[in-house]
Amino acid sequence: MRHGCFGVAPLSPCVRRPGRASLFLRRAGGFMPDGKTHKYVGAGAGAAFAYYRANHLAAPNWLPEVVGGAVGGYVGGTVPDAIEPAISSWHRGLAHSCAAGGAIICIKDPLSGMVAACRENAEKCRAIRMEPQGAAFVAVPATPLAQLLSGIAEFFWRFLAGFLNGLAAGYVSHLALDALTPRSVPLLTNGF
Repeated sequence: MRHGCFGVAPLSPCVRRPGRASLFLRRAGGFMPDGKTHKYVGAGAGAAFAYYRANHLAAPNWLPEVVGGAVGGYVGGTVPDAIEPAISSWHRGLAHSCAAGGAIICIKDPLSGMVAACRENAEKCRAIRMEPQGAAFVAVPATPLAQLLSGIAEFFWRFLAGFLNGLAAGYVSHLALDALTPRSVPLLTNGF
């Protein structure tokens, strides 16, 4: 009899390992999300969470945050496996635990503070420079190069605000996907 992944016989002769287009691997009686799944779901979760956190902003301002959230989610979806490489289905240590997910969720206030600081820096980049002239302030004419650099800096700060939100959402999405597998995720580590 031919054995499947990890030396376990397939459930029926019709059960085959999915092709390259599949985002899940069939292993030992259950489906396991692979690295590609974690990246794509992380990117989606990051973009969605960044949009949720930025939907009160004006239309051109939330777009860089959503793009940053997608990139942050993509990266965040790979972080647990970068810390604890997926060499087997038992690779569930502290980085793949409920405690790690809870810690990410609990840093909501510091994360909000960092995002607010990024948005404040973006607004400073957009602000028109003023200089005192007598008893009043007048706008300083900006060169095209200064306007371009200011626009790039503003985009960077807005992108970074979304990236931070997306990074957290991507990490949590990785844990949520792993929680749906037969091995699930431990409370602290595999021993607990």
